[in-house]
Amino acid sequence: MTSTSPKSRRSSGKGRKGSKKKGKQVSQIPPLSKTPPSFRNRIVDKKALKQLVAWAYKNHGTAVTAAMADNLKDLGFKYATQAAVSISVDDLKVPDAKQDLLGEAEQQITATEECYRLGEITEVERHTKVIDTWTETNERLVDAVKKNFNQNDPLNSVWMMANSGARGNMSQVRQLVGMRGLMANPQGEIIDLPIRTNFREGLTVTEYVISSYGARKGLVDTALRTADSGYLTRRLVDVAQDVIVREEDCGTSRAILVKAEDGRFGNRLVGRLTAEQIVGDADEIIAKKDTAIDPELSKKIEKAGLAGIMVRSPLTCEATRSVCRKCYGWALAHNNLVDLGEAVGIIAAQSIGEPGTQLTMRTFHTGGVSTAETGVVRSTIAGKVEFGPNARVRGYRTPHGVEAQQAEVDFTLKVKPTGSGKTQTIEISNGSLIFVDNAQEIAADVTVAQITAGAVKKSVEKATKDVICDLAGQVRYESVIQPREVTDRQGNITLKAQRLGRLWVLAGDVYNLPPNARPVVKANSKVSKGMVLAEASQASEFGGEVRLRDSIGDSREVQIVTTSMTLKDFKLLEESTHTGEIWNLEAKDGTRYRLNSIPGSKISSGEIVAELADDRFRTKTGGLVKYAPGLAIKKARSAKNGFEVSNGGTLIWVPQETHEINKDISLLMIKDRQWIEAGTEVVKDIFSQTAGIVTVTQKNDILREIIVRSGEFHLCNESKVLERFEDEGQMVNPGENIAKGLKADSMVLVQTVESRDGKGLLLRPVEEYTIPDQAQLPELSHVKQEKGPSLGLRATQRLAFKDGELIKSVEGVELLKTQLILDTFETTPQMTVDVEVALDKRAKTINRLRLVILESILVRRDTMSDSSHGSTHTELQIKDNQLVNADDVVATTQILCKEDGIVQLPNAVDDEPIRRLIVERAQDTTVLTAKDNPILKVGERVVDGDLLSKGEPINCCGEVEDIKGNKVTLRLGRPYMVSPDSVLHVRDGDLVQRGDGLALLVFERQKTGDIVQGLPRIEELLEARRPRESAILCKKPGIVEIKQEEDDESVVVKVIESDDSLSEYSILLGRNVMVSDGQEVHAGEFLTDGPVNPHELLECFFGDLRDRKPLLEAAQESIAKLQHRLVTEVQNVYKSQGVSIDDKHIEVIVRQMTSKVRIEDAGDTTLLPGELIEIRQVEDTNQAISVTGGAPAEFTPVLLGITKASLNTDSFISAASFQETTRVLTEAAIEGKSDWLRGLKENVIIGRLIPAGTGFSGFVEELRAEAGPHPDILAEDPAGYRRMQNLRPDYTVEMPVSTAAKSTSVLDDPSEEDLEATRSRHGIDPTTSNFAAFARPSGDDPSQEDQKPDPIALEGLQEEGLLADE
Repeated sequence: MTSTSPKSRRSSGKGRKGSKKKGKQVSQIPPLSKTPPSFRNRIVDKKALKQLVAWAYKNHGTAVTAAMADNLKDLGFKYATQAAVSISVDDLKVPDAKQDLLGEAEQQITATEECYRLGEITEVERHTKVIDTWTETNERLVDAVKKNFNQNDPLNSVWMMANSGARGNMSQVRQLVGMRGLMANPQGEIIDLPIRTNFREGLTVTEYVISSYGARKGLVDTALRTADSGYLTRRLVDVAQDVIVREEDCGTSRAILVKAEDGRFGNRLVGRLTAEQIVGDADEIIAKKDTAIDPELSKKIEKAGLAGIMVRSPLTCEATRSVCRKCYGWALAHNNLVDLGEAVGIIAAQSIGEPGTQLTMRTFHTGGVSTAETGVVRSTIAGKVEFGPNARVRGYRTPHGVEAQQAEVDFTLKVKPTGSGKTQTIEISNGSLIFVDNAQEIAADVTVAQITAGAVKKSVEKATKDVICDLAGQVRYESVIQPREVTDRQGNITLKAQRLGRLWVLAGDVYNLPPNARPVVKANSKVSKGMVLAEASQASEFGGEVRLRDSIGDSREVQIVTTSMTLKDFKLLEESTHTGEIWNLEAKDGTRYRLNSIPGSKISSGEIVAELADDRFRTKTGGLVKYAPGLAIKKARSAKNGFEVSNGGTLIWVPQETHEINKDISLLMIKDRQWIEAGTEVVKDIFSQTAGIVTVTQKNDILREIIVRSGEFHLCNESKVLERFEDEGQMVNPGENIAKGLKADSMVLVQTVESRDGKGLLLRPVEEYTIPDQAQLPELSHVKQEKGPSLGLRATQRLAFKDGELIKSVEGVELLKTQLILDTFETTPQMTVDVEVALDKRAKTINRLRLVILESILVRRDTMSDSSHGSTHTELQIKDNQLVNADDVVATTQILCKEDGIVQLPNAVDDEPIRRLIVERAQDTTVLTAKDNPILKVGERVVDGDLLSKGEPINCCGEVEDIKGNKVTLRLGRPYMVSPDSVLHVRDGDLVQRGDGLALLVFERQKTGDIVQGLPRIEELLEARRPRESAILCKKPGIVEIKQEEDDESVVVKVIESDDSLSEYSILLGRNVMVSDGQEVHAGEFLTDGPVNPHELLECFFGDLRDRKPLLEAAQESIAKLQHRLVTEVQNVYKSQGVSIDDKHIEVIVRQMTSKVRIEDAGDTTLLPGELIEIRQVEDTNQAISVTGGAPAEFTPVLLGITKASLNTDSFISAASFQETTRVLTEAAIEGKSDWLRGLKENVIIGRLIPAGTGFSGFVEELRAEAGPHPDILAEDPAGYRRMQNLRPDYTVEMPVSTAAKSTSVLDDPSEEDLEATRSRHGIDPTTSNFAAFARPSGDDPSQEDQKPDPIALEGLQEEGLLADE
């Protein structure tokens, strides 16, 4: 980049551009170095500008760089202003090549459509081809745009902006001056109608609407993305906030391997430290261990051609709960080793979260498997193709419907020239497509093959597309299809094509027949216009009197009265009231019935026709109902219409007035338990109707109801008497004694009541109502018929209330209703009865009620001839008021032929009625005259381009019907290609109308379900989500054996492992097997396609390594493998969107996700099974246990998503501030956790200095000095020791590790027992707290001397090894 030494920061350098311009401003920096920076004369675009600024910063520091950048800005604006760089419409120059390119595309698409019309390709292949054609055209147009600008107008402002990277990019310029291209519909599928215009030319209305789909989607996408990205950043910060650089060097021997991609490392090594010395070819040492790799060294390593380098990484750092300087490497802000106390976790989180808004969220469906990633090879010479001896190929049909061959092995294909010349050799890899045959003669520049880049098996999903018929006619299969019936689990039978073949639809006029029509013509007979093809008749079911109604819409109703009944003994009277019409029935004796069903309404059996209007059973107020013995009711399912009386008897009624009030208590105008007279105002504007004792019910100062019980009140003080009539009270017959000197005159209900004057007896009057056994009604008529429906009316008495029911009401109620109910016998349930008014036959002035049962028949009128029904002709066979018998024909409908032709009937299937027929008309056939003898046979099907006779092509599709001499009669038709496994909706010989579905094509397209793009994918990776339908992974290494099951749907993959044991993996329908027979597989390899489940992958790695290695190593290695995979996956997503993030940031996050293990078996340790714990902690515990010879803890590595990892941190304050606050805090409280306040968040929440940056060094030094509390406590209390009880509970002492103790394992806090033993040994009072040993008790006097540690106690603790001896 420059000739000055990179280290000399004092060089007088200025930028490379316009250094003269900036002389004045920069001159205040004295020139120290005599060598001026070399002069570079080149275009400075965005990339070069970045390099320039980086160079200046590295060599000359911040101030110079800032000044230079400022000067560059001035320079840019000055010249941009002078040159008048702006955009006007004229700057948008559409390349001339556009028309030709579009023309070419149109031609290709027309050809494709033609192939489809001739049935050479399926609908899916056509769609794919169209989309691919347009995509390719679009790409070529972009190149044309670039070329046009470069050659004709390199200083065009639009081009300069896009090209330099100032604003916009090529895809935007393409839309301005190229074509807008293909757009997706709201479902994300690509519409095969591209937008051919650009914004300069202007869009048509259709194009505008299509393009607005995509535009809207873009806006919505941006809005959602901001929120998602922000939340992602928050979770990342939470998981990594406590990762701080706390150590100089953790001394680990582990490292990660960074491999070169295509021999280049790019920026991936810069800023890392080497983990071992790097040795070149001639044993020269390129770099020693722990050397920081700068760009120069990175280039040197590349030159040496090394394939991979072991470097230190945060992933393998062994510092507890932090990262050490050497593992982290350079801080990218200043390209020097990271400082102690740097909060690298937060930097990592922000670096990953910030570009989130630049990632896309949406996924595109291409509609087919795109074939862009493969290289097409063309022939360079004309010659003969040779496959060679070891070639194995099989037939293959490309997604565009081109027949080709697919290589099954790698081999070399040769094209030998026809004349002299060099042979062209083409390396064909397994899975490549070959478009030529062996020994075929080909010309130069012919597509020979399409080479796949490696065995890329894409994950695909099944999709379907309908084939819709374009013309009416008869379906014919080609025999190659070989349809077979498939029965699925539900027992539905579908027809599937087994091979690729065509369905033909041969033209004709198809008539749909009404449901009950029968053809009246014979198959293959000639018909002429107006002839009857089929006839349908409508008959009456029961017979009766005909009534014709006026027509409604396009149909006419014929009603047939099957049964009718007139009530002769009743007059029907109509009254008008303000509420509407009221109809009454009046019997001869004057009793009246209110009609419930007004004339013109329809009623069904069991409904009420009329109700007796009498007041005999009407009460004045509400009250209590009691049935006397003998009165019985029928059990009813619902009490909606009351209870039907089965036996008559006496009904007893005790009146009681109930006022429902629900108002404030202050409105009450009488007192509770007071005697009142009739007409008393009890509540404002509410008056009592009877005299009696009042009971007031109230609740929460709201007056609910007032009950007035009428009767005579007698004070009484005999307790026995009062007890006898408690609660409900008792009925007393006339003449019975009630109490001393009190006799009943009539039947009364006696109750004990409290009044304001004391207890007494209330004699309540009782009313008796006599209910007869049968309703007294005039004669009711029934109409019975021998056959068919019958009618009748019956009377019932219904009681409205049950025995003992209390009716709360002020107005009276009807106790008994007498009703007339409709009875119909032997009817079909859908028959209804119509209520009508009929005039009396003799006295014309009197109306009678008439009930009729109608049979209604809808008869279609003659509709105008429509395309599918033919012209129909309907005739009524009956007249108004005519009597018809059962099964007589009422109307007939004829389907008439529209044009002359020959009738054909479809094949009859198992007694099913024929619903369609076809007439082959003159225009459905064509006669071709051949010049020579025709070379066709009858029944043969031909398409455009087939030969009629030698050298004479045909220009239509169809089936040969007849050959006479040189005249060939052709029945026109249209072929549709169907692919194997397509579902056929029609059978051979079926008749179809235009627009019917013929088949459902089943095809494979790239799976869009697994998210490959953008934010959702990043989130899926970092949250370690378990995907739906994940790939099946191999658990142990071995050799594959593939076996088909009997039902030939599912496959079983067997893996024969090294110890000859077998693992079987059954693979479900629709999953692609990714391995081949006899292939060697490793643990964690994919057996089927699909998204990978990271948890399962970790299990596979660990399970495999556990067999061969000790537990800790197996765990570390399996985690390392998974970490590498996660980092790569995350990087791939960002790279695909053109965002560059340094690996180390992702590594810091991934380290946090994989830092824990789950204890499976605790052994002799104090850990709990199922506990999630840091791997370092388990390692230390196990080391300590092994010294004593106990059993170590068994564990498995786990992967936690970022949310889960945040909630599982050691600090409960941090976890609680993130999510599920109450849960985290309650759990911490129950466990009695201490928070050691190691991270940033906990300290911020509590309001202390954070242990990072400047707050870090003090923290370390003080800790090293003394095992004292944290720095801000030290400030208040210099000696640093205080009674621990006086501390706020959140502060905890951190026990430091002395340098001597570094090698030994660090144990957790001393246990109660240890402390107990120590205390007793050193004579410390056990009642004081654990830490009382540290200090003498302090008085309350603040001026007291500094506390000193108790030397005896300290010494004791040190001897026990419970305090590091420092």
